[in-house]
Amino acid sequence: MSRGQLVCQIENYIQWKLDLKNQLARYNAWLKNNKLDNQELEQRISRTTRLLNEDRIGLVFTGENSRGKTELVNALFFATYGQRLLPSEVGRTTMCPTELTFDPALQPAIRLLPIETRKSDQPIEYYQAVLSHWTTIPLRSNNTEELTKAFNEVSRTKQVSVEEAIALGFSPGALETNEAKPGTVFVPSWRYAVINFDHPLLHHGIRIFDMPSLDAYGNEPEVALNILNTAQAICFVVSSDNGVGLGDLTLWRQHIRTFLDETDKSLIPVLNKIDLLWDELEGERFTNLTIDHRSRTVAKKLSLEATQILPVSAKHAILGKTKNNARFLERSRIQSLEEEISNAISQHKEGLLNQNVLRGTLDLMHNSRNSMVERHNELREQQQKISSDHNNAIIDSFNQQTKQEHDLFHKRLLTLRSNRRMLARQSELLQAAAETKQFEQYLFKIKQDLVNNWQPGASLAQGISEFFRMIYLDLSSLQMEVGMANKLAASLYRKHGNHDKNTASVSNTESFKPPQFDLNRFIRQLRALQSRAEGINLQLKDYITKDGLTVQRFFNALLLNTKKVLNALQKEVLYWDEDVLLPLTQHTLEQKQLIEQQMVQLKNLMIDTGQQWRAEKLGLFINDREKQLAVADTFMGSDLSPTGNTDFNGNLPF
Repeated sequence: MSRGQLVCQIENYIQWKLDLKNQLARYNAWLKNNKLDNQELEQRISRTTRLLNEDRIGLVFTGENSRGKTELVNALFFATYGQRLLPSEVGRTTMCPTELTFDPALQPAIRLLPIETRKSDQPIEYYQAVLSHWTTIPLRSNNTEELTKAFNEVSRTKQVSVEEAIALGFSPGALETNEAKPGTVFVPSWRYAVINFDHPLLHHGIRIFDMPSLDAYGNEPEVALNILNTAQAICFVVSSDNGVGLGDLTLWRQHIRTFLDETDKSLIPVLNKIDLLWDELEGERFTNLTIDHRSRTVAKKLSLEATQILPVSAKHAILGKTKNNARFLERSRIQSLEEEISNAISQHKEGLLNQNVLRGTLDLMHNSRNSMVERHNELREQQQKISSDHNNAIIDSFNQQTKQEHDLFHKRLLTLRSNRRMLARQSELLQAAAETKQFEQYLFKIKQDLVNNWQPGASLAQGISEFFRMIYLDLSSLQMEVGMANKLAASLYRKHGNHDKNTASVSNTESFKPPQFDLNRFIRQLRALQSRAEGINLQLKDYITKDGLTVQRFFNALLLNTKKVLNALQKEVLYWDEDVLLPLTQHTLEQKQLIEQQMVQLKNLMIDTGQQWRAEKLGLFINDREKQLAVADTFMGSDLSPTGNTDFNGNLPF
């Protein structure tokens, strides 16, 4: 069976993260072995490792009913099981938002939240921590038939009265009626499904979301908000038999199109079921022209270029993979979709590398190795001079020079401690500005207005606008402090760079760049959240319950997502002063420690009178350094780092 390009790309991404975490662990051990470690750097490495452990890639498949979303998930990720794992046959498909993930702390199982929980004002995220509310189906086997039977549970429906359906937030006109029992309709049995499945891709942080239809965005607005907010790639699926109907267009305009403007997310419009356009009598050329025409029609309705639409046949993709049929695979065009999702994963990888904590730690790693290279080269020069000079004067001069450098770095450490106090004062101002003290106060007022006055439409839109206006107003004072903080950091680095330029030290920090606090990253997240909330509001009026629980759940989810962004902002502010000084402090401490080791060697040479023995003894120390540099080179691969390579002595690649 074919594993597919996408699976290989995800496996490569997973391996990249594992290699990177291994790289960090070996760097930490290398520092300790060479007595170059310190508490701040160890905490920084722990933070970076935690970032990689918590990293998740969310892939969302969304669209109206019967567009083949679940079949696409089967074709892309689970074809190796030899059959459909998730229910995607005609008449049997996912009826509720479904999340495929893996949490090693929980047993493999399908957790199903009963539809009756909609009568509460609690969002689904509240129930995530209360397992007693869920129906659990254990997954005790990797037997495909047993897994398929268990997974079919997400397609279950139940019969309820029209009144009950309305109380649950459904629009009866959109539901299937029971002909045998007038006055009743079929609703999904479950509100949400979490499939905790020990699959290699899910095991390493990939999360797959299957959103059943436009109704899910209206019935479960907080689910839509949470899922879309955490997604890295969104596949918007239409089909060749349905084209772009009113539901497709509404879903696209109100919820999905905004992702085109978000640089950290990938939006992939998919035209599925192109096999329905195949015409064996007319031939391949006619078929391709028909598919191209349908793609242009879909693109025009979505206000896109035709080249942005990816035509595929999920049905023939899964057939091609399970039967090893190259012809089916080629005609399914699934490779183009796999390539686009692969590009989204690569984009996420670049975004992860560009985060301050990871990029800064990799730079620290390179700086540590370069510090040792500088000292190693100086030792080489000293060894050559000692070998050619037969008196103690040369060693004495080296001792004096090394002591002067040691004094220089000791003074610099004292200066950095003074700088730390200055940065600490600025950090306090940053933290005070980032606290958004008024947040909890106007949160209470907004909730009161929500209950008493707001209804979906203009009044709720005004409430959403006012809510974010107050947040942006709070952040405006932080923007001023961030500007001052970045200027202060740049000034300190400039000062240290100029100081190095004016000294005879072999080591300098001129090339070091000050970490910049990026407040705009958080503001972009808030604006994207606001845009998604406004889109959901446009649809809520069609799904509002009499008691307004849908709106309350939606706004609770909005507050929760907003708090996540603000908490992440406050956390980054908390570490700001440490992150700014760490490169300079670490460089200075390493130079000081390496010089102290060098001074010990030079002092021992003064005791030995044999010229040859002196050179050999220094040579042993140099050889040990070279071994340590070789160790560093084994875990500092250029493909794992954001910076380029540096040659060591013209021989060892870095």
